[in-house]
Amino acid sequence: ALVRGLLCAPGARLGRGGARDFRALPLFAGLRWGELRRCRAPFAPSAAGSADTSNFDVLDDGLSR
Repeated sequence: ALVRGLLCAPGARLGRGGARDFRALPLFAGLRWGELRRCRAPFAPSAAGSADTSNFDVLDDGLSR
C-alpha cells in the first residue's frame, strides 16, 4: 500500500492529505508517532567530518551505473 500510494497519479498520491495519510497505513499500525523524535536510532553511524565516506561501499572500478 505504501509503494502503490507513492507511485500513482498526483491527485491520488499518499501525502496529499498530510502525515495522516501515512499514519492510516497498516504498515505503521502501533507506531507511537508522538514519541518518534525522542526514540533512539537503531544505528548511528560515526563520521570523522563532512567529507568522511567510510560508511559507504567503494566499488573497484570507481563508477556505478
